[in-house]
Amino acid sequence: MAQMQSFYNKFSDFMRLKYGQNVWKISLDAGLSCPNRTQDGKEGCIFCRNDSFSAMGARRQMSIRQQMQEGIALARQKRGIRKFLAYFQSSTNTFAPVTQLAALYEQALAFDDVVGIAISTRPDCLPANVIELIRSLTDRCDVWVELGLQSSHDATLAKIHRGHTFADYERAVAALQKINVRICSHVIIGLPGESRDEIITTAGRVASSGIDEVKIHPLLILRETPLDSMYRRGEIQPLAMADYVSLAVDFVEQLPPHMVIQRLTAESRKNILVEPQWCANKSRVLGAIDAEFAKRGTRQGAACQSHA
Repeated sequence: MAQMQSFYNKFSDFMRLKYGQNVWKISLDAGLSCPNRTQDGKEGCIFCRNDSFSAMGARRQMSIRQQMQEGIALARQKRGIRKFLAYFQSSTNTFAPVTQLAALYEQALAFDDVVGIAISTRPDCLPANVIELIRSLTDRCDVWVELGLQSSHDATLAKIHRGHTFADYERAVAALQKINVRICSHVIIGLPGESRDEIITTAGRVASSGIDEVKIHPLLILRETPLDSMYRRGEIQPLAMADYVSLAVDFVEQLPPHMVIQRLTAESRKNILVEPQWCANKSRVLGAIDAEFAKRGTRQGAACQSHA
């Protein structure tokens, strides 16, 4: 059977090439919080609902070791997977004393078939002692650090109550580039008030920042968030699927061909997802993105200023 054309550098393909087999990401909830929700009465980002991560609500009461054991067993049984990536997904996974973080990471790495660890965090939550802890992990396994950027525009970051600036992101990237980790940046398309030109500007800044990977997804309006209240007051409108597909392809065209695309859409539990409802069908969205690439006769990097 002929292999389907890939219009962008998929994370799954990258991992199979790197490890010679499929690798399963085991999502973990370390029970940590976020400096943007706990200090000075801050309520966090307008879109944030931490229990939106798949299965996180039920697993938070389990230790990291137990979550790993469960995840490994399920992946082996249902998918035949033999290699795993420990993914600290929920909340800010560098927001704790270094001794506590070290103990959490150690629990995740105490399994022979774990080839790496991915740590999701914020650009303003990487002090020097945490950077050193992360560096020490690179002596044992492959390490990813996922940075929530969302937008490169400070006005947008302020509007969504993000709590950091683009300069904070640039400083975090510079610090992480000094140690042997892969850097993945998270970006949201459809943030309140952002134009296509601003989205493309963010793509260009991400492309030139020297990071390794990116996650892109549409803005999700989740129940019981400030964004939900804004939507109900008529202050924002969710993107139509066709608009998101077009913008996502625009974005990826700006990225250098070697940059790995970890994600091009997002999902959430149906009982908390308000809009856009089309996000519930991941395969349909990804198929539409491929169709848009094919229609344009283009692919990742087609509009990138430098393919170096």
